[in-house]
Amino acid sequence: MIRVIVISARLAALVTTGWALISRADCVFATQTCRATNLLSYFTIQSNIAFALLTTLLIIRAILRVRERAWLTTLRVIITSYLIISGVTFAILMETAGLSDLPFLVPLSSRILHFVVPAYAIIDFLFLPGRLRLPLRVSLWTLVYPFAYAILTVVRGQALNWYPYVFFDPEWVGSYAGVVAYAALLAGALVAVAGVLTLASRLPVFVRS
Repeated sequence: MIRVIVISARLAALVTTGWALISRADCVFATQTCRATNLLSYFTIQSNIAFALLTTLLIIRAILRVRERAWLTTLRVIITSYLIISGVTFAILMETAGLSDLPFLVPLSSRILHFVVPAYAIIDFLFLPGRLRLPLRVSLWTLVYPFAYAILTVVRGQALNWYPYVFFDPEWVGSYAGVVAYAALLAGALVAVAGVLTLASRLPVFVRS
């Protein structure tokens, strides 16, 4: 019975994430107000795609009754950390832009990708069965992809004069040193979040399969 509930919850999360991603892409296919390559450049979009793929894998393994391995728990920590940081960063950017009191200006799909999916990912990690105890050093693995992402984003942004996030734009932050400073701040926050999740992996699972 518990296994059915877990699979159902993850299916619901997968469908919701899929809908939000497709809806968010309406600027490419419907209104044609953005480029597909630019949309895919957002870390939030990439993180949610990764979450959808991870959730699909978790569902398949649950159906087949395959036990979770350490590498999969590590992947859950990494992707959940990305989702959390994306959500927090988006909230800060909204506050900076003065939109925090005007949530209706943010499309529902965007709110789901930035807030609902991260919240579900945290619940899934903490309360659903499967995860294993991880060493704290696992949190450092979260930096591998963002490091490559930051470099490619700056290089691409310089070539196209377009950046998915203003803190990657050296003109907006004042210099490339400013870009590095913002990147270092985000890296520190990312490792901190991953560290908390890694420590949480040692807590008892509240739902047993």
